[in-house]
Amino acid sequence: MSDHGLVSLLQSALGVALVISLPLLLLALVSGVISGLLQSLANVHDAAAGFAPRLRVTATGALLLAGWMTAKVVDFAMRCWGGA
Repeated sequence: MSDHGLVSLLQSALGVALVISLPLLLLALVSGVISGLLQSLANVHDAAAGFAPRLRVTATGALLLAGWMTAKVVDFAMRCWGGA
């Protein structure tokens, strides 16, 4: 495989990784902002209080999106090995 092919493969792999991780990162960001806002409104100064809601939302999102993420990875692997 040439250098150009390896660079193209790496770019494609990083693109797939970005597409797969972006929904979970956005869920964590939104839940963290909402949790932080509610903590500041309630005058709660505990850093651990925002961790549980963020973890729960992210884990639920990962469970709901697992099929879609798996399909993206399998599609990428098939394209790499020339299966589809």
